Amino acid sequence: MVRRVYTEDDIAEAILDITDRGLSPTEAAQKRGVPRSTIYRRLSGQASRKESTHPHQRISTSQEESLGYALTHSQLRSCVEALLRQQGDNKPLGKHWTTRFVKRHSKLSTKLGKRQEAARFDGFTPKAVNWYFDIRENEYGWIKPENTVNVDEGGIMAGFGLDSLVIGSSDSKKKALLKGVQSRTWTSFIEAVTATGRALKPGIIFKGKELQKQWFLKEFESIADWHYITSPNGWTDNHIALEWLKDVYLPQTEPRDASDARLIILDGHGTHAQDEWMATCFLNNVYCCYLPAHCSHGLQPLDNGIFNVIKGAYRKELQKLASLTDSAPVDKVNFIRSYAKAREAGMRKKIILSGWRFTGNWPINRYKALAHPEIQPDKEKVLEGFKTPSPPHLDSDDTPETSRQVRDLAKHRSRPTRRKYSKIAKGLEALEMKVAVQNARITGLEEQVSQLRRGKKRKAVPSPNRRFMALAEALATGESLSNSKEAEIEVDVDEEVESVIEVGVRSEDESDDFRVVTKHCQRTRSGRKIKKPRRE
Repeated sequence: MVRRVYTEDDIAEAILDITDRGLSPTEAAQKRGVPRSTIYRRLSGQASRKESTHPHQRISTSQEESLGYALTHSQLRSCVEALLRQQGDNKPLGKHWTTRFVKRHSKLSTKLGKRQEAARFDGFTPKAVNWYFDIRENEYGWIKPENTVNVDEGGIMAGFGLDSLVIGSSDSKKKALLKGVQSRTWTSFIEAVTATGRALKPGIIFKGKELQKQWFLKEFESIADWHYITSPNGWTDNHIALEWLKDVYLPQTEPRDASDARLIILDGHGTHAQDEWMATCFLNNVYCCYLPAHCSHGLQPLDNGIFNVIKGAYRKELQKLASLTDSAPVDKVNFIRSYAKAREAGMRKKIILSGWRFTGNWPINRYKALAHPEIQPDKEKVLEGFKTPSPPHLDSDDTPETSRQVRDLAKHRSRPTRRKYSKIAKGLEALEMKVAVQNARITGLEEQVSQLRRGKKRKAVPSPNRRFMALAEALATGESLSNSKEAEIEVDVDEEVESVIEVGVRSEDESDDFRVVTKHCQRTRSGRKIKKPRRE
C-alpha cells in the first residue's frame, strides 16, 4: 500500500473545507489527499505528532529557533543548559541531545568551522555595509572603473607549505608526513587591481636592513618592473606606504584625460591616513574611500578570491621546491621565483573581475555584499527579536513561572484554548531566552572586570639557584613585595616619631657633664622644626 504524502498545510486546508466551505470529511480528504482518520482526530482536538512531542523536549521549538548559528556542540549545550537553569531545570542534557537537535531541524547541519577574529565576526553587519555603500554610491559612484583601484597589503610566511591528501600505508596507525621547509620569515606584498581587471605591479617588502644584489637573478627579467624594499619587521610603515603611492600607484594609473579623478578603495590602516599621504592624493586628484573597520574580508575585492588563489598556489610551489631541494631554506630568490608563479595563477582578469563583482564594488550593488555568506545580523535586530510584551496574568491559584508550566496548563484543553496558551508561552520563552543571553553577557563582562582588577604587571623574581619557578614561589614573591613596602612605610613613621621623642630628653644613665648642641635640624610633615641632641 502506497503511503500518502501530505503536509500540515494540507490538513489545515482540509479542516477549513469542512468548517468554512461546507464539504464533508470524505470530500475534504479526497480533495487534499489527507487520510480521513487524520481529519477526524484533528477535528476532535487531538494534537499533531510534532506538537505531541513538545512536552518531551527539553526546550521549546521557539527557543530552539532562537539559538542561532555557528555554535560548536559544546557551546550549544552550554547555552541550552543555561536556559534550562533559568527555567528551574537543573537536570543535565542527554549524551546524544545535540545530534537529535540537528536532526530535528532540516535546515541545520554540522560543518567544519573556520576560525575568525572576533572583531571581524562582529563588525561585518548590514549596518556597516549600508554605511559604506551610501558613501561609495553617492560620493564616488561617478568615477570611471578604469580609474578605480583596490589596494591592500598581504603577507606570507615564506617557508610554510600546504597540507594535502597523500597516498600512504593502509595502516591507520601510521601517519603520513609531508616533507617541507618550515621557515618562519615573514614577507609582505602590496597589490592593487582596477575595476576593469588590470593588476598593477606589486611591491615586495622583505624583512631586513638593505636589499642584496644576490637576490635578483637574470631569470627574473620578466618581472624586472616589480618594486622591492626592506623594513625591520617585514611590514609596511608610513614611509613605505608613501613611497608606494608616489613610485608605484601614481605612474601606473595615470588617466588618459588629465582631468579625470582617481579612486583608491582601501582599509583604514594608519599608514593610509597620514598627512603626507592625504596631501599627495589631494594634489593628484585622487580620492580615498575607506572600508568600515573589520569589514575588509567581506567588502574588499582582493580578499575575496584573489589573495586566496595566490597563497594557495604559492604553497603548492613550496611543495615542489621541497621535493627538489630537500630541506634547504626558502631564501629571497626562491620566494621571488615561487611568488611570481603563484601571482600568474591569482592575478588573472577573470578572478579579479569576480572579486569586484562578488563584493558589489563594480558594478556597484550593495545587495551582493548584503548576501555575503559571512555577514552577521545587526545587534539591534537580534535584541528586537526578544522584545515581546510580558505574558498576561493567568487566573490560577499557582501562577506559572516558566513557559513549560504554561504549556502544561494547556494540556487537555480545547484547540482554541491551546492556541492562546501557546502564544503566551512563546512570549515567555522569548523573555527567558533574552534573560539567558543577558546572563551570559554579564558573565563575560565579569570576567573582563576580574582581568582588569589583577593590576599592573609585576615581575616574579625566581630563586637565583634555579631557572624554574613554582606557583607558590610566585605568590610568595608578590606577598613579600607588598609586605616590604608596608614595612618601609612603618619604619619611616617610627623613625619620625622617635626623632620627635628624643628632642630635649635625657636618659637616667647619662652623666651631668655633657652639653646638648644642635648640629642640624629636621622638619616634620607639618613643617615644625625638630632638633636632635648631640654629645660632645
